[in-house]
Amino acid sequence: MYRAVRVTRPDNFLQCILWRNDMQEPLKVFKLDTVTYGTKPAAFLAVRAMQQLAVDESLNFPIGSKITLRDFYVDDLISGGNCIDDVQDIVRQTTALLNKGNFKLRKWCSNQLSALDDIPEDDREPLLNFDDGSEFTKTLGLLWDPTNDKFLFTFAPHQHSRRTTKRSVLSVIARLYDPLGLVGPLISKAKIFLQCLWKHTLDWDESLPNQLHTAWTDLYNRLHIIQRLEFPRCVSISHASLELHAFCDASLNAYGVCIYVVSKHGSSESANLLCSKSRVAPLKTLTVPKLELCAAALLAQLIHQISSLNIFNAEIHCWSHSSIVLSWIRSEPSTFNVFVANRESKIQHLTKGMTWHHVLTDLNPTDILSKGATPDELLTSSLWQCGTPFLLGDRNNWPMTYHLLYDLPEKRKAVLISTVKTNDISINWKFINNFYKIQRIFGYVHKFISKERSTILTANNIQQGTFILIRTVQKANLWNEYHNLECKKSISCSSNLFSLTPFLDDLGLLRVGGRLKNSNLGFNAQHPIILPKHHPLTVSIINHFHRKMLHAGPQSLLASMRLQYWPIGGRKLVSKVINQCIICFRAKPITARHIMGQLPKDRVHANRAFIITGTDFCGPFYYKSEVRNKSPSKCYVCLFICFATKAVHLELVKDLTTSAFLAALQRFISTRGKPKIIWSDNATNFCDAKNQLAELRRLFFTQKHHELLHHQCLSDSIEWKFIPPGSPHFGGLWEAAVKTAKYHFCRAVGLAVLDFDELRTLVCQIAAIINSRPLCPLSECPEDLDVLTPAHFLIGAPLTSIIEPDTTVLNVNRLDRWQRISYIQQIFWKRWSTEYLTQLQERSKWRRPTPNISLGAIVLLKDDNLPPFCWPLGRVIEVISGPDGVIRVAVVRTKHGVFRRTVTKLCILPLNDFSWNATVPMGGECS
Repeated sequence: MYRAVRVTRPDNFLQCILWRNDMQEPLKVFKLDTVTYGTKPAAFLAVRAMQQLAVDESLNFPIGSKITLRDFYVDDLISGGNCIDDVQDIVRQTTALLNKGNFKLRKWCSNQLSALDDIPEDDREPLLNFDDGSEFTKTLGLLWDPTNDKFLFTFAPHQHSRRTTKRSVLSVIARLYDPLGLVGPLISKAKIFLQCLWKHTLDWDESLPNQLHTAWTDLYNRLHIIQRLEFPRCVSISHASLELHAFCDASLNAYGVCIYVVSKHGSSESANLLCSKSRVAPLKTLTVPKLELCAAALLAQLIHQISSLNIFNAEIHCWSHSSIVLSWIRSEPSTFNVFVANRESKIQHLTKGMTWHHVLTDLNPTDILSKGATPDELLTSSLWQCGTPFLLGDRNNWPMTYHLLYDLPEKRKAVLISTVKTNDISINWKFINNFYKIQRIFGYVHKFISKERSTILTANNIQQGTFILIRTVQKANLWNEYHNLECKKSISCSSNLFSLTPFLDDLGLLRVGGRLKNSNLGFNAQHPIILPKHHPLTVSIINHFHRKMLHAGPQSLLASMRLQYWPIGGRKLVSKVINQCIICFRAKPITARHIMGQLPKDRVHANRAFIITGTDFCGPFYYKSEVRNKSPSKCYVCLFICFATKAVHLELVKDLTTSAFLAALQRFISTRGKPKIIWSDNATNFCDAKNQLAELRRLFFTQKHHELLHHQCLSDSIEWKFIPPGSPHFGGLWEAAVKTAKYHFCRAVGLAVLDFDELRTLVCQIAAIINSRPLCPLSECPEDLDVLTPAHFLIGAPLTSIIEPDTTVLNVNRLDRWQRISYIQQIFWKRWSTEYLTQLQERSKWRRPTPNISLGAIVLLKDDNLPPFCWPLGRVIEVISGPDGVIRVAVVRTKHGVFRRTVTKLCILPLNDFSWNATVPMGGECS
């Protein structure tokens, strides 16, 4: 079909194929000039071309044109006639018409072989055989026996898995293909069972409980009986008068509808099932009358679809056994609640001109559909296949007409209205948070009240409508003050409005009395309208002025508002609203904070110096080249710091290469001993570095650098660890040391440029100065040992020292020389534990615990190299908490990818809404 439709220029150039048989041949370009199967517009183009052919040839082939336009589904033709001559005319005209467009029809099949006499054997559809020898073919997914002109069903049981699970049950149910619903009760029973599995909250691959497993096995073992079910394809008698009868019913498990075609011609009459449709009942419990109403709505929808096809010119009758539903359908929808009213109006619209009847449950074939049935039950049920017996009898024998009920459920309740006090109904308004829209809404309310005929909204309508809205809010939330002023009484001295001397104006609005009566200000500025505290309308007005004044600050915003309105507690409320503004927050974002965590184990345990080490780079610095007149060269300082003693070791490196870094690491190990663990910044910290650190970033991102570093550390049994990306405060120990080293270097060198040896000497001197800094305040005791410094732990014992017995409890005069050295070293560690370590107890900042960041929070990722409005927006998809339960690292998904960041680099957007506690006055219920 597709290859018979040509694609015109230049669109055919969009269907080019590059081809060659092997790699040595040059590429060849082939252009497809016809519609290609698989492209998106292919089906439409082919069908549309065939339909246009039918329109163009309608005068030459009137029957063929009508059949082509009506009875084709893509490239499948299903049609028929009242006699063989009619069918042969359809074949001849349709074939001739489509041959004009080179559309060749083949695979012809008919329930009368004589109708295919003019068709060659090669163009006929070959029939398939069942095991019992009967023949069949497929048409649009259905099995059809053309000899007996009946629809068939088949089910081939597959090899069962060892376990029956929800997945295997769904797989079996999905194989039951029944578009017309001819075996609807069986499908309904299977759907009810599957819903039962969902109610038991079973996983897809979880074995079924014994009771459910037994029920499913019993149903599954009966599915082969479906092959014995037969339904006639032709549901009517030729030249007969037709009637369509649609039945509906519901149970607590499911509801559905089935439609029968009744044909009568003289003494011949028949009733056959046309189609059915069912739905399982929703998990939310509904009453039986509501389910019956849902079934009636499904009936109306299905019968409307069938009648719109114009296939049957028939009288249509609708049947239900629920008197409540039939009474609902004949009632006014507006008198019932929303659930009933919506379905009631839909049924009345779709079944207009049709007649509704009452049927007993025993005579209702849909009762089988709503409860479900097994294949053997369907096989013996004449009620399902042919409908209730009275359909073929005289209309006088039909069931009696039902009596209309008046006391129906689900009617709207009467509402008592109090004119004394008012409820605040404005809180439930959809647009309460949009002052501009709600002004226009109440503008139309004013037009309605004043009975204006014009449809144009004026400024006066908006102003008067706003006054109506504010007056309603004031009455509901400031009732005591409003009522006292209405009764010409003074308000209570404990009221929040007492200092404002409020009064009621001519429109009934509560305004500020104040002390500015003699000023030159206008009336609204002298006596602004009072707005209740924390009301959504007040917040809406504040937001309106905030946007109008281009996101002004609290002071300016409040001053501008008070020229018209006086919000109670205005300062705090205005500040709160501004803090909730996303635009203002993005202009000046606040990063998340958490309480300072516990010191890591490596910082508070006594170890040999540099057993746990942190490392970082410092620079770049410049040294004088050995070649004359050559510009100064860059160099860097590699810093190593001990976690326990804060001792520092500095190594000068000429360039940022892997070999230079490994050499510095080897010099450090040779001088200070081999560390057990080395901590450093994560390589991604240098992603957004400035130009002077670009070389450092390239070094850390080099794969070869990582491989050589890993190999070197592996051979030396050193474990290398990284802090989280973008979180320098995790490495505050070495960051402070880098700051100190830069401090001494910049002040010592100034603008001078030293050669490399002089620079290396200076670096060693700086390291000595840093290691001579005191770890704790100096003692005023004259007999005290010298101040404790990191240098004591570097030269107080050799690098390969062994554990010595405790000599601090002995008299120093009794010790020999070696024991005295051990004594001094142990004194250092004792002072480290009693003096220095206890000073780390206090939290210098981040002292107050804050709520942890939550999953799904919308955050900004702080980027020091971009303005706040350009910071990427993301959502937290994972949180990582420490041993103390405080979340300090989060995984954030943005449009650029997924990033792991410390929470101090995240700004949580203020998306929480205000919580309104509207004051409802005491008294009767109002509306």
